[in-house]
Amino acid sequence: MHGAGAHWRRAELFAETCARWARQHERALTIALIGVAAVLRILLVARSPTPFGYVWDPYHAGVQVLYRTGRLPVAEDCWACFHPPLYYLLGWPFYAVGHWLQPQHDEIALRWLGGLALASGAVTIYYGYRLLRLFRCRGASLVLGLALLLVCPCLFISSYGPEADIVLTAVLSAFLYYLVRYVARPGWATRLDIIRIGVLAGAAAATKYSGMVAPVTVVLVMALQLARRPTRLEVSRAALMLVVTVMVGGWKYVDNIRRYGEVLHANGSASAGFALSGRRQGAPYDFTTIRLGELRRLLTGRSTGELTRFPVYHSVWTTLHALTWSDMSFFSVPSRHGDPSKPYPRKRTPVRLTMVVIVLAFVPEMLALAGVVRSLRHPVTWPIAIFAIVGGAAYLWWLLPQEDWALKTKYILFLLPPGVLYAMFGLGWLHRRLPALAGIPSLAIVLLIAAAHVYLYAFAVGGW
Repeated sequence: MHGAGAHWRRAELFAETCARWARQHERALTIALIGVAAVLRILLVARSPTPFGYVWDPYHAGVQVLYRTGRLPVAEDCWACFHPPLYYLLGWPFYAVGHWLQPQHDEIALRWLGGLALASGAVTIYYGYRLLRLFRCRGASLVLGLALLLVCPCLFISSYGPEADIVLTAVLSAFLYYLVRYVARPGWATRLDIIRIGVLAGAAAATKYSGMVAPVTVVLVMALQLARRPTRLEVSRAALMLVVTVMVGGWKYVDNIRRYGEVLHANGSASAGFALSGRRQGAPYDFTTIRLGELRRLLTGRSTGELTRFPVYHSVWTTLHALTWSDMSFFSVPSRHGDPSKPYPRKRTPVRLTMVVIVLAFVPEMLALAGVVRSLRHPVTWPIAIFAIVGGAAYLWWLLPQEDWALKTKYILFLLPPGVLYAMFGLGWLHRRLPALAGIPSLAIVLLIAAAHVYLYAFAVGGW
Protein backbone atom coordinates (compact mmCIF):
# COMPACT_ATOMS: atom_id res chain seq x y z
CA MET A 1 0.00 0.00 0.00
CA HIS A 2 2.89 2.31 0.83
CA GLY A 3 4.40 1.68 -2.60
CA ALA A 4 1.10 2.37 -4.33
CA GLY A 5 0.80 5.65 -2.41
CA ALA A 6 4.27 6.68 -3.53
CA HIS A 7 3.46 5.94 -7.16
CA TRP A 8 0.25 7.91 -6.84
CA ARG A 9 2.11 10.89 -5.38
CA ARG A 10 4.71 10.77 -8.15
CA ALA A 11 1.93 10.78 -10.72
CA GLU A 12 0.39 13.84 -9.06
CA LEU A 13 3.74 15.64 -9.03
CA PHE A 14 4.31 14.82 -12.69
CA ALA A 15 0.85 16.17 -13.62
CA GLU A 16 1.52 19.35 -11.61
CA THR A 17 4.90 19.79 -13.29
CA CYS A 18 3.37 19.47 -16.76
CA ALA A 19 0.60 21.93 -15.89
CA ARG A 20 3.13 24.43 -14.51
CA TRP A 21 5.30 24.08 -17.64
CA ALA A 22 2.27 24.71 -19.87
CA ARG A 23 1.40 27.87 -17.90
CA GLN A 24 4.95 29.16 -18.20
CA HIS A 25 5.10 28.53 -21.96
CA GLU A 26 1.47 29.27 -22.82
CA ARG A 27 2.27 32.14 -25.20
CA ALA A 28 5.02 30.27 -27.06
CA LEU A 29 2.86 27.15 -27.39
CA THR A 30 -0.07 29.21 -28.67
CA ILE A 31 2.07 30.92 -31.32
CA ALA A 32 3.60 27.60 -32.38
CA LEU A 33 0.21 25.91 -32.74
CA ILE A 34 -1.18 28.80 -34.80
CA GLY A 35 1.91 28.83 -36.99
CA VAL A 36 1.69 25.12 -37.75
CA ALA A 37 -2.05 25.45 -38.40
CA ALA A 38 -1.39 28.26 -40.90
CA VAL A 39 1.20 26.19 -42.78
CA LEU A 40 -1.14 23.19 -42.95
CA ARG A 41 -3.93 25.35 -44.37
CA ILE A 42 -1.59 26.78 -46.99
CA LEU A 43 -0.79 23.21 -48.05
CA LEU A 44 -4.51 22.36 -48.06
CA VAL A 45 -5.21 25.20 -50.50
CA ALA A 46 -2.14 24.66 -52.66
CA ARG A 47 -2.72 20.92 -53.10
CA SER A 48 -6.50 20.97 -53.45
CA PRO A 49 -7.57 18.96 -56.51
CA THR A 50 -10.36 21.45 -57.29
CA PRO A 51 -10.25 25.27 -57.41
CA PHE A 52 -13.33 25.48 -55.19
CA GLY A 53 -11.79 23.31 -52.49
CA TYR A 54 -13.52 20.60 -50.49
CA VAL A 55 -17.29 21.02 -50.74
CA TRP A 56 -20.20 18.61 -50.75
CA ASP A 57 -22.75 20.90 -52.38
CA PRO A 58 -22.22 23.47 -55.18
CA TYR A 59 -22.87 26.52 -53.01
CA HIS A 60 -20.54 28.61 -55.16
CA ALA A 61 -23.18 28.55 -57.92
CA GLY A 62 -25.22 31.09 -55.95
CA VAL A 63 -22.24 33.46 -55.79
CA GLN A 64 -21.77 33.07 -59.54
CA VAL A 65 -25.45 33.93 -60.12
CA LEU A 66 -25.09 37.07 -58.00
CA TYR A 67 -21.91 38.10 -59.85
CA ARG A 68 -23.36 37.40 -63.29
CA THR A 69 -26.83 38.92 -62.85
CA GLY A 70 -26.32 41.51 -60.12
CA ARG A 71 -29.26 40.18 -58.11
CA LEU A 72 -29.62 37.76 -55.23
CA PRO A 73 -30.30 34.20 -56.40
CA VAL A 74 -33.70 32.61 -55.93
CA ALA A 75 -34.40 28.92 -55.43
CA GLU A 76 -34.90 28.24 -59.14
CA ASP A 77 -31.47 29.60 -60.12
CA CYS A 78 -29.45 26.60 -58.93
CA TRP A 79 -29.68 23.43 -56.88
CA ALA A 80 -28.59 25.06 -53.60
CA CYS A 81 -29.90 28.58 -54.22
CA PHE A 82 -32.85 28.23 -51.86
CA HIS A 83 -30.68 29.11 -48.86
CA PRO A 84 -30.75 32.58 -47.26
CA PRO A 85 -28.33 34.93 -49.03
CA LEU A 86 -25.65 36.08 -46.56
CA TYR A 87 -23.11 33.57 -47.87
CA TYR A 88 -23.64 34.83 -51.42
CA LEU A 89 -23.28 38.46 -50.33
CA LEU A 90 -20.10 37.79 -48.36
CA GLY A 91 -18.66 35.60 -51.11
CA TRP A 92 -19.28 38.10 -53.94
CA PRO A 93 -16.30 40.42 -53.14
CA PHE A 94 -13.88 37.48 -52.98
CA TYR A 95 -15.17 36.08 -56.26
CA ALA A 96 -15.21 39.51 -57.93
CA VAL A 97 -11.58 40.20 -56.98
CA GLY A 98 -10.55 36.91 -58.59
CA HIS A 99 -12.36 37.84 -61.82
CA TRP A 100 -10.84 41.32 -61.76
CA LEU A 101 -7.34 39.83 -61.52
CA GLN A 102 -7.93 37.15 -64.20
CA PRO A 103 -11.14 37.96 -66.15
CA GLN A 104 -10.88 34.88 -68.37
CA HIS A 105 -10.19 32.33 -65.65
CA ASP A 106 -13.10 31.34 -63.44
CA GLU A 107 -10.83 28.93 -61.57
CA ILE A 108 -8.90 31.90 -60.16
CA ALA A 109 -12.13 33.50 -58.98
CA LEU A 110 -13.19 30.26 -57.28
CA ARG A 111 -9.85 30.04 -55.49
CA TRP A 112 -10.36 33.58 -54.24
CA LEU A 113 -13.84 32.60 -53.09
CA GLY A 114 -12.13 29.99 -50.93
CA GLY A 115 -10.71 32.92 -48.97
CA LEU A 116 -14.14 33.37 -47.39
CA ALA A 117 -13.96 29.83 -46.03
CA LEU A 118 -10.45 30.41 -44.69
CA ALA A 119 -11.57 33.61 -42.99
CA SER A 120 -14.63 31.87 -41.54
CA GLY A 121 -12.49 29.07 -40.14
CA ALA A 122 -10.17 31.64 -38.55
CA VAL A 123 -13.14 33.48 -37.00
CA THR A 124 -14.45 30.20 -35.56
CA ILE A 125 -11.08 29.42 -33.96
CA TYR A 126 -10.73 32.98 -32.65
CA TYR A 127 -14.08 32.98 -30.89
CA GLY A 128 -13.59 29.42 -29.67
CA TYR A 129 -10.33 30.63 -28.10
CA ARG A 130 -12.06 33.66 -26.57
CA LEU A 131 -14.78 31.41 -25.17
CA LEU A 132 -12.09 29.33 -23.44
CA ARG A 133 -10.53 32.46 -21.97
CA LEU A 134 -13.92 33.77 -20.90
CA PHE A 135 -14.21 30.76 -18.61
CA ARG A 136 -10.68 31.32 -17.29
CA CYS A 137 -9.04 28.45 -19.11
CA ARG A 138 -5.31 29.02 -18.72
CA GLY A 139 -2.12 27.08 -19.20
CA ALA A 140 -2.63 23.46 -20.22
CA SER A 141 -6.42 23.70 -20.60
CA LEU A 142 -6.16 26.75 -22.87
CA VAL A 143 -3.39 25.26 -25.00
CA LEU A 144 -5.12 21.89 -25.31
CA GLY A 145 -8.47 23.51 -26.09
CA LEU A 146 -6.96 25.73 -28.77
CA ALA A 147 -5.09 22.78 -30.25
CA LEU A 148 -8.29 20.74 -30.51
CA LEU A 149 -9.95 23.60 -32.38
CA LEU A 150 -6.99 23.95 -34.73
CA VAL A 151 -6.60 20.24 -35.56
CA CYS A 152 -10.24 19.18 -35.80
CA PRO A 153 -10.29 17.65 -39.31
CA CYS A 154 -13.87 18.70 -40.06
CA LEU A 155 -13.07 22.36 -39.38
CA PHE A 156 -9.73 22.01 -41.17
CA ILE A 157 -11.26 20.57 -44.34
CA SER A 158 -14.15 23.05 -44.22
CA SER A 159 -11.63 25.90 -44.06
CA TYR A 160 -11.15 25.45 -47.80
CA GLY A 161 -14.73 24.64 -48.71
CA PRO A 162 -16.59 27.82 -49.68
CA GLU A 163 -20.12 27.08 -48.57
CA ALA A 164 -22.71 28.39 -46.16
CA ASP A 165 -21.96 25.91 -43.37
CA ILE A 166 -18.51 27.27 -42.53
CA VAL A 167 -19.83 30.85 -42.66
CA LEU A 168 -22.68 29.87 -40.33
CA THR A 169 -20.18 28.23 -37.97
CA ALA A 170 -18.21 31.47 -37.78
CA VAL A 171 -21.32 33.60 -37.19
CA LEU A 172 -22.71 31.28 -34.51
CA SER A 173 -19.33 31.05 -32.75
CA ALA A 174 -19.25 34.83 -32.42
CA PHE A 175 -22.93 34.89 -31.41
CA LEU A 176 -22.43 32.33 -28.65
CA TYR A 177 -19.40 34.13 -27.24
CA TYR A 178 -21.16 37.50 -26.97
CA LEU A 179 -24.36 35.96 -25.61
CA VAL A 180 -22.48 34.08 -22.88
CA ARG A 181 -20.44 37.17 -22.05
CA TYR A 182 -23.67 39.14 -21.66
CA VAL A 183 -25.18 36.54 -19.31
CA ALA A 184 -21.93 36.39 -17.33
CA ARG A 185 -21.76 40.18 -16.90
CA PRO A 186 -25.18 41.75 -17.57
CA GLY A 187 -24.36 44.80 -15.47
CA TRP A 188 -21.54 45.71 -17.85
CA ALA A 189 -23.60 45.35 -21.02
CA THR A 190 -24.12 48.39 -23.25
CA ARG A 191 -26.72 48.98 -25.92
CA LEU A 192 -24.07 48.17 -28.50
CA ASP A 193 -23.58 44.75 -26.88
CA ILE A 194 -27.30 44.05 -27.11
CA ILE A 195 -27.49 45.18 -30.74
CA ARG A 196 -24.45 43.08 -31.64
CA ILE A 197 -26.09 39.93 -30.29
CA GLY A 198 -29.23 40.72 -32.30
CA VAL A 199 -27.20 41.39 -35.46
CA LEU A 200 -25.32 38.09 -35.13
CA ALA A 201 -28.53 36.14 -34.43
CA GLY A 202 -30.13 37.73 -37.50
CA ALA A 203 -27.01 37.10 -39.59
CA ALA A 204 -27.12 33.41 -38.63
CA ALA A 205 -30.75 33.18 -39.76
CA ALA A 206 -29.76 34.96 -42.98
CA THR A 207 -27.02 32.40 -43.72
CA LYS A 208 -28.87 29.07 -43.51
CA TYR A 209 -32.19 27.88 -42.18
CA SER A 210 -30.28 26.06 -39.45
CA GLY A 211 -29.12 29.49 -38.34
CA MET A 212 -32.56 29.86 -36.74
CA VAL A 213 -30.84 28.15 -33.82
CA ALA A 214 -29.58 31.61 -32.83
CA PRO A 215 -32.96 33.41 -32.59
CA VAL A 216 -34.48 30.46 -30.72
CA THR A 217 -31.53 30.48 -28.32
CA VAL A 218 -31.98 34.22 -27.77
CA VAL A 219 -35.66 33.73 -26.90
CA LEU A 220 -34.95 30.91 -24.43
CA VAL A 221 -31.93 32.55 -22.81
CA MET A 222 -33.64 35.91 -22.39
CA ALA A 223 -36.76 34.20 -21.02
CA LEU A 224 -34.52 32.53 -18.45
CA GLN A 225 -32.88 35.87 -17.68
CA LEU A 226 -36.29 37.46 -17.13
CA ALA A 227 -37.30 34.61 -14.84
CA ARG A 228 -34.18 35.24 -12.75
CA ARG A 229 -34.13 39.06 -13.05
CA PRO A 230 -37.63 40.33 -13.93
CA THR A 231 -36.65 43.98 -14.40
CA ARG A 232 -37.75 46.57 -16.92
CA LEU A 233 -34.16 46.81 -18.17
CA GLU A 234 -34.05 43.10 -18.99
CA VAL A 235 -37.38 43.34 -20.81
CA SER A 236 -36.13 46.25 -22.96
CA ARG A 237 -32.88 44.42 -23.74
CA ALA A 238 -34.70 41.25 -24.76
CA ALA A 239 -37.07 43.27 -26.97
CA LEU A 240 -34.17 45.12 -28.61
CA MET A 241 -32.32 41.86 -29.33
CA LEU A 242 -35.38 40.33 -30.98
CA VAL A 243 -36.26 43.43 -33.01
CA VAL A 244 -32.71 43.65 -34.40
CA THR A 245 -32.70 39.89 -35.09
CA VAL A 246 -35.92 40.12 -37.10
CA MET A 247 -34.75 43.22 -38.99
CA VAL A 248 -31.47 41.59 -40.03
CA GLY A 249 -32.59 38.02 -40.71
CA GLY A 250 -36.36 37.95 -41.07
CA TRP A 251 -36.95 39.24 -44.57
CA LYS A 252 -35.89 35.98 -46.33
CA TYR A 253 -38.57 34.06 -44.46
CA VAL A 254 -41.19 36.66 -45.29
CA ASP A 255 -40.14 36.42 -48.94
CA ASN A 256 -40.47 32.62 -48.81
CA ILE A 257 -44.06 32.95 -47.64
CA ARG A 258 -44.77 35.47 -50.38
CA ARG A 259 -43.16 33.40 -53.17
CA TYR A 260 -43.81 29.82 -52.11
CA GLY A 261 -46.37 29.90 -49.32
CA GLU A 262 -44.01 28.28 -46.81
CA VAL A 263 -41.47 29.59 -44.32
CA LEU A 264 -38.65 27.13 -45.06
CA HIS A 265 -38.66 26.58 -48.80
CA ALA A 266 -36.08 24.14 -50.23
CA ASN A 267 -35.29 22.30 -53.45
CA GLY A 268 -35.02 18.56 -54.04
CA SER A 269 -34.63 16.04 -51.27
CA ALA A 270 -33.76 18.70 -48.69
CA SER A 271 -37.38 19.88 -48.74
CA ALA A 272 -38.41 16.78 -46.76
CA GLY A 273 -36.34 17.91 -43.81
CA PHE A 274 -37.77 21.42 -43.77
CA ALA A 275 -41.42 20.40 -44.11
CA LEU A 276 -43.46 21.59 -41.13
CA SER A 277 -46.24 19.08 -41.73
CA GLY A 278 -46.72 15.69 -43.39
CA ARG A 279 -43.19 14.62 -42.47
CA ARG A 280 -42.34 11.19 -43.87
CA GLN A 281 -40.11 8.42 -42.55
CA GLY A 282 -36.56 8.66 -43.85
CA ALA A 283 -33.54 6.36 -43.77
CA PRO A 284 -33.31 3.74 -40.97
CA TYR A 285 -30.76 5.57 -38.85
CA ASP A 286 -29.11 3.62 -36.04
CA PHE A 287 -28.53 5.47 -32.75
CA THR A 288 -27.31 2.48 -30.75
CA THR A 289 -23.94 1.41 -32.18
CA ILE A 290 -20.36 2.52 -32.75
CA ARG A 291 -19.04 0.46 -35.68
CA LEU A 292 -15.26 0.91 -35.70
CA GLY A 293 -14.59 -2.35 -37.52
CA GLU A 294 -16.88 -1.43 -40.42
CA LEU A 295 -15.45 2.09 -40.41
CA ARG A 296 -11.91 0.79 -40.80
CA ARG A 297 -12.94 -1.39 -43.74
CA LEU A 298 -14.64 1.62 -45.32
CA LEU A 299 -11.51 3.76 -44.98
CA THR A 300 -9.38 1.23 -46.86
CA GLY A 301 -11.34 2.08 -50.01
CA ARG A 302 -11.25 -1.49 -51.27
CA SER A 303 -15.02 -1.39 -51.79
CA THR A 304 -16.24 1.28 -54.20
CA GLY A 305 -19.51 3.16 -54.06
CA GLU A 306 -21.16 6.24 -52.61
CA LEU A 307 -20.76 6.75 -48.89
CA THR A 308 -24.50 6.65 -48.26
CA ARG A 309 -24.71 3.14 -49.72
CA PHE A 310 -22.67 1.59 -46.89
CA PRO A 311 -24.53 0.39 -43.77
CA VAL A 312 -21.95 2.03 -41.49
CA TYR A 313 -23.05 5.42 -42.79
CA HIS A 314 -26.46 5.02 -41.13
CA SER A 315 -24.85 4.51 -37.71
CA VAL A 316 -25.39 8.06 -36.48
CA TRP A 317 -22.72 8.23 -33.77
CA THR A 318 -20.15 6.41 -35.91
CA THR A 319 -20.66 8.75 -38.84
CA LEU A 320 -20.80 12.01 -36.89
CA HIS A 321 -17.69 11.03 -34.94
CA ALA A 322 -15.81 9.84 -38.04
CA LEU A 323 -16.75 12.94 -40.03
CA THR A 324 -15.54 15.12 -37.17
CA TRP A 325 -12.13 13.48 -36.93
CA SER A 326 -11.53 12.41 -40.54
CA ASP A 327 -13.12 12.71 -43.97
CA MET A 328 -14.60 9.20 -43.57
CA SER A 329 -13.10 8.47 -47.04
CA PHE A 330 -15.39 11.06 -48.67
CA PHE A 331 -12.60 13.16 -50.20
CA SER A 332 -10.00 10.40 -50.34
CA VAL A 333 -11.81 7.64 -52.26
CA PRO A 334 -13.07 8.83 -55.69
CA SER A 335 -16.29 6.81 -55.76
CA ARG A 336 -17.57 8.07 -52.39
CA HIS A 337 -18.76 11.42 -53.70
CA GLY A 338 -21.26 10.16 -56.25
CA ASP A 339 -20.01 12.65 -58.85
CA PRO A 340 -19.19 10.80 -62.10
CA SER A 341 -16.41 13.32 -62.81
CA LYS A 342 -14.69 12.16 -59.60
CA PRO A 343 -13.30 15.59 -58.63
CA TYR A 344 -11.47 14.17 -55.61
CA PRO A 345 -8.81 11.60 -56.56
CA ARG A 346 -7.59 8.95 -54.16
CA LYS A 347 -5.50 10.18 -51.23
CA ARG A 348 -2.94 7.82 -49.75
CA THR A 349 -3.77 8.72 -46.18
CA PRO A 350 -2.68 5.83 -43.90
CA VAL A 351 -5.72 4.01 -42.57
CA ARG A 352 -3.97 3.13 -39.29
CA LEU A 353 -3.14 6.79 -38.69
CA THR A 354 -6.73 7.78 -39.40
CA MET A 355 -8.04 5.16 -36.98
CA VAL A 356 -5.60 6.30 -34.28
CA VAL A 357 -7.02 9.82 -34.56
CA ILE A 358 -10.60 8.54 -34.54
CA VAL A 359 -10.07 6.31 -31.48
CA LEU A 360 -8.12 8.88 -29.44
CA ALA A 361 -10.80 11.47 -30.20
CA PHE A 362 -13.23 9.60 -27.96
CA VAL A 363 -11.24 10.94 -24.98
CA PRO A 364 -12.17 14.64 -25.34
CA GLU A 365 -15.72 13.62 -26.20
CA MET A 366 -16.07 11.62 -23.00
CA LEU A 367 -14.57 14.52 -21.06
CA ALA A 368 -17.10 16.82 -22.72
CA LEU A 369 -19.97 14.67 -21.43
CA ALA A 370 -18.55 14.95 -17.92
CA GLY A 371 -18.08 18.69 -18.45
CA VAL A 372 -21.74 19.12 -19.41
CA VAL A 373 -22.91 17.43 -16.21
CA ARG A 374 -20.53 19.34 -13.95
CA SER A 375 -21.13 22.75 -15.54
CA LEU A 376 -24.93 22.71 -15.24
CA ARG A 377 -24.59 23.78 -11.62
CA HIS A 378 -23.39 27.20 -12.82
CA PRO A 379 -26.06 29.45 -14.42
CA VAL A 380 -23.47 31.25 -16.53
CA THR A 381 -23.06 28.05 -18.58
CA TRP A 382 -26.76 27.60 -19.24
CA PRO A 383 -26.74 29.59 -22.53
CA ILE A 384 -24.15 27.13 -23.86
CA ALA A 385 -26.32 24.16 -22.89
CA ILE A 386 -29.41 25.79 -24.41
CA PHE A 387 -27.51 26.56 -27.62
CA ALA A 388 -26.24 22.96 -27.86
CA ILE A 389 -29.65 21.42 -27.12
CA VAL A 390 -31.45 23.66 -29.63
CA GLY A 391 -28.78 23.02 -32.29
CA GLY A 392 -28.81 19.26 -31.76
CA ALA A 393 -32.61 19.04 -31.65
CA ALA A 394 -32.98 21.13 -34.82
CA TYR A 395 -30.51 18.91 -36.65
CA LEU A 396 -32.21 15.74 -35.46
CA TRP A 397 -35.60 17.09 -36.54
CA TRP A 398 -34.19 17.84 -40.01
CA LEU A 399 -32.21 14.61 -40.28
CA LEU A 400 -34.85 11.97 -39.59
CA PRO A 401 -37.01 12.43 -42.74
CA GLN A 402 -33.93 12.48 -45.01
CA GLU A 403 -32.91 9.43 -47.01
CA ASP A 404 -29.59 10.53 -48.50
CA TRP A 405 -26.64 12.75 -47.56
CA ALA A 406 -28.24 14.33 -44.48
CA LEU A 407 -25.88 12.77 -41.95
CA LYS A 408 -22.93 15.20 -42.02
CA THR A 409 -20.97 16.72 -39.17
CA LYS A 410 -20.49 19.98 -41.07
CA TYR A 411 -24.19 20.75 -40.52
CA ILE A 412 -23.52 20.98 -36.77
CA LEU A 413 -19.92 22.15 -36.90
CA PHE A 414 -20.99 25.18 -34.87
CA LEU A 415 -21.13 22.86 -31.84
CA LEU A 416 -17.33 22.42 -31.95
CA PRO A 417 -16.36 25.46 -29.80
CA PRO A 418 -18.82 24.61 -26.99
CA GLY A 419 -17.79 20.96 -27.29
CA VAL A 420 -14.12 21.82 -26.77
CA LEU A 421 -15.05 24.08 -23.85
CA TYR A 422 -17.02 21.25 -22.23
CA ALA A 423 -14.04 18.92 -22.72
CA MET A 424 -11.84 21.37 -20.82
CA PHE A 425 -14.52 21.62 -18.11
CA GLY A 426 -14.39 17.84 -17.78
CA LEU A 427 -10.59 17.76 -17.72
CA GLY A 428 -10.52 20.52 -15.10
CA TRP A 429 -12.97 18.64 -12.91
CA LEU A 430 -10.91 15.46 -13.17
CA HIS A 431 -7.73 17.38 -12.33
CA ARG A 432 -9.32 18.79 -9.18
CA ARG A 433 -10.80 15.50 -8.01
CA LEU A 434 -8.15 12.99 -9.15
CA PRO A 435 -5.05 14.95 -10.19
CA ALA A 436 -2.94 11.83 -10.71
CA LEU A 437 -5.50 10.27 -13.08
CA ALA A 438 -5.99 13.56 -14.95
CA GLY A 439 -2.61 13.02 -16.55
CA ILE A 440 -3.95 10.02 -18.50
CA PRO A 441 -6.62 11.85 -20.56
CA SER A 442 -4.28 14.83 -20.87
CA LEU A 443 -1.64 12.56 -22.39
CA ALA A 444 -4.27 10.98 -24.67
CA ILE A 445 -5.28 14.46 -25.91
CA VAL A 446 -1.63 15.37 -26.52
CA LEU A 447 -1.23 12.15 -28.54
CA LEU A 448 -4.46 12.96 -30.42
CA ILE A 449 -3.16 16.43 -31.27
CA ALA A 450 0.15 15.00 -32.49
CA ALA A 451 -1.53 12.28 -34.58
CA ALA A 452 -4.07 14.74 -35.97
CA HIS A 453 -1.29 17.06 -37.15
CA VAL A 454 0.25 14.18 -39.08
CA TYR A 455 -3.14 13.19 -40.47
CA LEU A 456 -3.90 16.76 -41.59
CA TYR A 457 -0.53 16.97 -43.34
CA ALA A 458 -1.13 13.68 -45.12
CA PHE A 459 -4.63 14.77 -46.14
CA ALA A 460 -3.44 18.17 -47.38
CA VAL A 461 -0.64 16.81 -49.57
CA GLY A 462 -2.54 13.73 -50.75
CA GLY A 463 -1.00 11.11 -48.49
CA TRP A 464 2.18 9.13 -48.89
